[in-house]
Amino acid sequence: MRRRELIGLIGGVAAWPLAARAQQPMRVPRIGVLWNGGSPDKHPLHPSLLEGFKAVGYVEGNLIFEERFLDEKYEKADLLAKQLVDLKCDVLIGVAAVSALALRRATSTIPIVFAFNANPVGSGLVSSLNHPGGNVTGVTHVTADLAAKRVELLRDTIPGLSSVALIWDTSPAIQYINRAELADIRTAANRLGLSFDSVECSSPEVVEEAISRASRFGAAILGNSSWFVFERKRLAEQALAKRLAMMSDSDVFSEAGFLITYGANWSAVVRGVAPLVKKIIEGEKPENIPVHQPSVFDLVLNLRTAQALDLQIPSIMLARATRVID
Repeated sequence: MRRRELIGLIGGVAAWPLAARAQQPMRVPRIGVLWNGGSPDKHPLHPSLLEGFKAVGYVEGNLIFEERFLDEKYEKADLLAKQLVDLKCDVLIGVAAVSALALRRATSTIPIVFAFNANPVGSGLVSSLNHPGGNVTGVTHVTADLAAKRVELLRDTIPGLSSVALIWDTSPAIQYINRAELADIRTAANRLGLSFDSVECSSPEVVEEAISRASRFGAAILGNSSWFVFERKRLAEQALAKRLAMMSDSDVFSEAGFLITYGANWSAVVRGVAPLVKKIIEGEKPENIPVHQPSVFDLVLNLRTAQALDLQIPSIMLARATRVID
């Protein structure tokens, strides 16, 4: 393959370790990736996937990427998944729950590695985390008590907080995730003596209305939905205009202006896909590769947002923070 034929790392070619294979010709592995976003330049985690492959020894020239993008149009998922299957990819990667589920519907034989699924067992992707049992394994970004932990941290960050809302996506495609999160957050709020309610927000068109409804509460937690990440700046701006303290699960939201975020490092989650893909290409079966779960979580506070909201974040929370944006 001539260098001028390469598309480059984005949507084109990464590589396989050359030293171990130099003595024999080999078929270049073809990796299909189904993304939840609109294009490589718009997806904040696209560079992280490429970084992950570099970290496990891939260099330009020996791995072909075929990429498709949902652009948050869930109805396209099955069609794009079938396109990747028809290309006879060696491994498929589903970034976000909807993408991985579409790939699983499209094939029961081609290995699939997912990133970002809050409930891989409940969604039917795997039989168990330790023994996936089929053609799917991957990297999840949550643990069982993460939703409740967010409520506690929000209460500890905002002195005198008495009420909290969950802004959530009610789209049927992700209800297996979001109803469980809703129940966990409601239980945690009740345990801590906080008034609680949920606010539906299932499309970008209703963001302003959802933030306005949530502003009746002392703070709001943003739930799971892949399109939220692409509207994060707008969500932050609308919340600030309504003087609503917002919390989510990734530093990409605190960087956009949310008051606080707590969760697994999303870049690390995506980078974690590459070692699993490498294992599969080297001969391991997905059914024998345990689903990777995060063990380290980032607590990020945005002091600029706190100042704009006239909030004084307790010093103990500042000391606990992994990162402070000021």
